[in-house]
Amino acid sequence: MADDIKTIDEELVTASKMLEWEMGDIWGHVGARIPGEEAIALKLFRPAAEAPDEDWLIHFDYDLNTLEGIGTPPLEARIYTEVFKARPDVNAAIHSHAPMCVAMSLAGNTVTGGHMQAMEFGMGLPVYPKTIFIVDADEGADLARTLGDAPAVLIRGHGVVVVGESIDKVTVTAMHLERAAKTQAFARMMGFQGTDEETLQAYSESQHKLQEQARAYGSKQATAAHSPEWTYYAQKIKKGELWNRGLG
Repeated sequence: MADDIKTIDEELVTASKMLEWEMGDIWGHVGARIPGEEAIALKLFRPAAEAPDEDWLIHFDYDLNTLEGIGTPPLEARIYTEVFKARPDVNAAIHSHAPMCVAMSLAGNTVTGGHMQAMEFGMGLPVYPKTIFIVDADEGADLARTLGDAPAVLIRGHGVVVVGESIDKVTVTAMHLERAAKTQAFARMMGFQGTDEETLQAYSESQHKLQEQARAYGSKQATAAHSPEWTYYAQKIKKGELWNRGLG
């Protein structure tokens, strides 16, 4: 158990550094379930005022009691408690102020599938219509209802919440989401109106075919502990290197 929690904490530190650069904004955090407990480990993108150590983390329970670390849970901690209650399949979540996703929400649009890195967003991600902070349990539960079984939800004029089964998965999804928003914002200027079921089905079938081929070739990627994207960007972080954030 101790080793599992140590790994979670280490991955949260790496994820926060990836996302702070990728989003171009210090306001956000990434959290994960602590196995076997109704508790959450969380890392801000920025150093906390109470703890000058840039790798500051906090563990807290669903009643927002601090279990480990300096300071208190973030003011929007109810995002995590209520989403984790509503989604037992989710082990990690991210809240960020992803700028192009915010722009899309203000324009009355959302992010859909339609190109390779966006296909998991299907016919379109849900948009939470209230431009508010998620401060209390009722607001967190309301947001979780809007999220439903989707991989992410846009909060109009505020940001996004992204969920996944692991810190690796949720971090890569959050990066794909903001990049997809940038791509689709440009595409909409040229007439893109969103995806269609036929495109999504064709992609799903092609992806399955690709995965079968990878298994047949004995691809190490199919059994790797982390995704190629996570491994690549984690190595960049370790070396102190930055990367091109796409169309931004």
